[in-house]
Amino acid sequence: PTYKNPFIHGDLFLILNIQFPDGLDSDTQTNLRELLPPPLNTASDKCDEEHFVTDIDPVASYNANKVNMQAGSEAYDDDEDGEGRGGGGVPCQQM
Repeated sequence: PTYKNPFIHGDLFLILNIQFPDGLDSDTQTNLRELLPPPLNTASDKCDEEHFVTDIDPVASYNANKVNMQAGSEAYDDDEDGEGRGGGGVPCQQM
């Protein structure tokens, strides 16, 4: 969601720098399986949701989405009348 407007969604940018080895021998694979928790996702017959990674320029995406981020934010604007919150300006009685 965007700032002050939870109904407009933007882009999520992840910058990952992962270096994978070229290969692992079977002993190393066995040791890794013993150290790591069991896999969360296993092959199944049901249709899984697919996601695709696309290259996108973050600055161009931000500039293109500026209009959407500003639209509809009036409902979330702070009060500008200076009275703030409360029961209509009724003063508190001190005892």
